[in-house]
Amino acid sequence: MPDTNVRDPLHGITLEEILNALVKRHGWAGLGQRVPARCFLYEPSVKSSLAFLRKTPWARRKIEAMYLRELPRRAPAAPEACITSVAATLLAAMGVAGGLEPSAAAPDARALKLLPAGGVKKVLVYAPDAIGRRMVTLHAELFENFFSAGFTRVDVRSVFPSKTPVCYASMFTGLPPAGHGIAQYEKPALGCKTLFDALPAGGVKTAIAAVKGSSIDLIFRGRPVDYFSGECDQQVTASALELIENGGHDFILVYHQEYDDLLHAVGPWKDGAVAAVRRHADAFLRLAEAFDRKWSGVPRAALFAPDHGAHTDPATGKGIHGDDCPADMDVAHFWKFST
Repeated sequence: MPDTNVRDPLHGITLEEILNALVKRHGWAGLGQRVPARCFLYEPSVKSSLAFLRKTPWARRKIEAMYLRELPRRAPAAPEACITSVAATLLAAMGVAGGLEPSAAAPDARALKLLPAGGVKKVLVYAPDAIGRRMVTLHAELFENFFSAGFTRVDVRSVFPSKTPVCYASMFTGLPPAGHGIAQYEKPALGCKTLFDALPAGGVKTAIAAVKGSSIDLIFRGRPVDYFSGECDQQVTASALELIENGGHDFILVYHQEYDDLLHAVGPWKDGAVAAVRRHADAFLRLAEAFDRKWSGVPRAALFAPDHGAHTDPATGKGIHGDDCPADMDVAHFWKFST
């Protein structure tokens, strides 16, 4: 079946982007003259206008037609790498050949360009739930220390539906949801080949430290790796720091979930939720610093790898994810390779 989205000139452009572009061009008063809606003329705001447009089809059609008529069309963007590339990238970085399903995605060439000659021997992956690229853009101050610590940002796309078990299954198998079999919010142990089969088969001693009962804690069970489950992020951090200090593992995956919990409870951009993102960023840097101290002089890699983003549900004002929209699907990863 042909992809009808390719024929849609507005594919990939959100209603909010359209509205902001037209307001920038005409101002609220000018927009109200062209589309006589009260929300454009009396105490106008982006929030109230979006609510009106989403429930008023004739007005939305006029706004979208105006955008297409007046503003230059964007050149087609180069295809963006997907989170499915992470598994093969990590294996390539550690010099482990094969081990995934034949249809698994190829490594991300942008990350491999950063790889030192000879690859790496130790890897730390930090997987915070639901921190999308929009958070990195809106609250860049939370991530400033990543750059001063030597990390490089690499933008990727998530998979649909953008639900946590679906996304992390794709990230660490290299497969789309149809390939690994998790297509909704469920947490069965995966039956296909995963990163956590390939690493031990390649002689890489591997550990997973995650919140008890979380997707990462459950869907990769049954592999020859060491599992550490904590009741909360703080316990997981303590376990991960101990694992790093003990030095018995070559590859450590750490999963935190506080931000995801709070975005569902209060909304993704509320102060309490943003504070949780700060704690995730700080925890990652703390882990990365301990990892660097332990393995100074050893070729190594550290990766900040969230699974998807989130958006606000207009019906409840709280956070949700799972849609095929930029807020949910656009993600920023951060890589650092050291010798």
